[in-house]
Amino acid sequence: MTPERAALFLDSTIQIERVVGSRARQAELHHQLAGFKLITSTYVLGEYLRTLARDVTLLHTLTLEHEHLDDVMTAIARQHSQRVSKRALLLWANVYREGRFSRQDILEKLDDYITFQLVSRFMNSIDELLDTTACGLARERPQQLGELHYLRSQCTRRVEECDLSERLRSWRPELRLVADGLYEHSDRALARMGDLAAQLVDAPDLARGRNCTWYLGDLIIALEIPSDAALYTTNRRHFGPLCTLLGKHLHQPVIRSQ
Repeated sequence: MTPERAALFLDSTIQIERVVGSRARQAELHHQLAGFKLITSTYVLGEYLRTLARDVTLLHTLTLEHEHLDDVMTAIARQHSQRVSKRALLLWANVYREGRFSRQDILEKLDDYITFQLVSRFMNSIDELLDTTACGLARERPQQLGELHYLRSQCTRRVEECDLSERLRSWRPELRLVADGLYEHSDRALARMGDLAAQLVDAPDLARGRNCTWYLGDLIIALEIPSDAALYTTNRRHFGPLCTLLGKHLHQPVIRSQ
């Protein structure tokens, strides 16, 4: 009988690195993940789409707007969000890694990323995709209008398009643990998360809209990790306290000796 594989839940930081990390990082992840049962969720897919997939549409637009590739890189550097700039540069490096050097070649490759490759790469080697929250944004795909691509990346509290509120009702004991454990935490993001968790106990609909996409992502992911799976993330700063409070486990990867 084949022994059951240990399970890893991959968050969006690892999923993004699997797609646009350096050659060395991608090889490292391939080695680290081998032999595990890999799990992620539609909520993580929604995060991935509204970050990396949206960044690809931005990069495609910038490449259309600028005739010279050095001007595209300048435009990337001038983005207001450093996170957006960083991911866009990682995407740009991956396009170059595939031998795409002309403006037209790059546009064609970015179009491939937008239309099918990003979601395909997200699902590569995934054994189980949880649909715990039935995230509406995870069902979104870039839409084309002329040469440009657009992707909806924000839901609203007024429209119910997922099961998050109902799921939170079943997670009330866990929300109380988080609210008590993160009360007045020294980390502002965790303190805000604890405050929201306290409000969600009696008002789960508050989780929809901007709260979901801006402030509650780590909490929602921590809540949906199966009890028999460890979380693999690069964001140990926030997930460490959350997992401790919820009795979940962080994965400590084995680092190969050089």
